[in-house]
Amino acid sequence: TFRANRLDELKCHPTVKPVALVADAVRDCTRRGDIVLDIFGGSGTTILAAERVGRRAYTLEIEPRFVDVTIKRWQAFSAKDAICAETGLSFDETASKRAMVPAAGPAPTDVR
Repeated sequence: TFRANRLDELKCHPTVKPVALVADAVRDCTRRGDIVLDIFGGSGTTILAAERVGRRAYTLEIEPRFVDVTIKRWQAFSAKDAICAETGLSFDETASKRAMVPAAGPAPTDVR
């Protein structure tokens, strides 16, 4: 389907699904408060859909950039800050710290 923001969505992930479509499926197959598992998290549509219909979503995503896309989409959708359970830092604080860490590579003395 060609929604108004479809092209913007495709810039962040090649197969973004409509939240309303996934929300309908989640609502039809689960009860309020149930857990929905998505082992191919992608752009986070399942998380948004589950939240919309009162379910909890657990997702996995192997690609770090898509994890970031998911978190940004969830923050925009929920108007909440994502907080890292391990550190207590917000997503933005974590991203800032990551930006300050130099890229991994050989130390200058290791170059031959």
